Amino acid sequence: MEKIVVDSYNLDKISTRMAKDFGTIAKGQEEHYTYPLAAMEGNLLKLHRQDPNRTDREALTAIRMALLTIDGYIKQVEYDFSDHVTLNNKAFLHGLLMSFDPYTNKEVREVVMEDERYFDAKKYYAIHVKCLLRIEKSIKLWIKRRGSNGYFTFIENHMGHMIERDEKMNFSVLSQG
Repeated sequence: MEKIVVDSYNLDKISTRMAKDFGTIAKGQEEHYTYPLAAMEGNLLKLHRQDPNRTDREALTAIRMALLTIDGYIKQVEYDFSDHVTLNNKAFLHGLLMSFDPYTNKEVREVVMEDERYFDAKKYYAIHVKCLLRIEKSIKLWIKRRGSNGYFTFIENHMGHMIERDEKMNFSVLSQG
C-alpha cells in the first residue's frame, strides 16, 4: 500500500475535494443524519470535557485527518499525519473514527462487514463524509461567532444534557437499505 506524507496543502484541501466527490448535507435535510451527527459530536464533546485544553481548531484538524483516512480507504493508500498529529487532535480523530469506522471500532465492524470482500467503502462512508463536513462548517461558524472554543460552548449548551458524562465512545450505524 502506498504511503503519502500529509502536508498542509493536503490537509487544507481535503474538505473541498470530499464535498465535490460526496456532496454536503442540504439545508433542511439534517434529520436523515441525526444519529451519525449525534455520535460524532457527542464523542467530540466527551473528549473536550475530559480535557478542556482540546480546542475547536484541533477538532478541525481531526476532522480533516478523518476525511483523509476515509479517502485513503477508498483509494487504498495510507496517509501519514506525523507532521500534524498532536495528542489532542489524535484523541479527537480517534473519537470521530470510533463513531462510524469499522477499521477502528470492532462493534461497527461486526455490524457493517459481514464479508469484507463485498464492503463498498465509497457507499458506506458517503454519509459520514457529509456529517464530518457539516461539523467542520459548524465549528468554523462558532469559532467566528464566539472565539476559540465557541463550538464546544455551543454544543455543551445545545445538547450537553443529552451526552453522558463518561468516556465511552458512541457510534451509529445506519441501514444501507
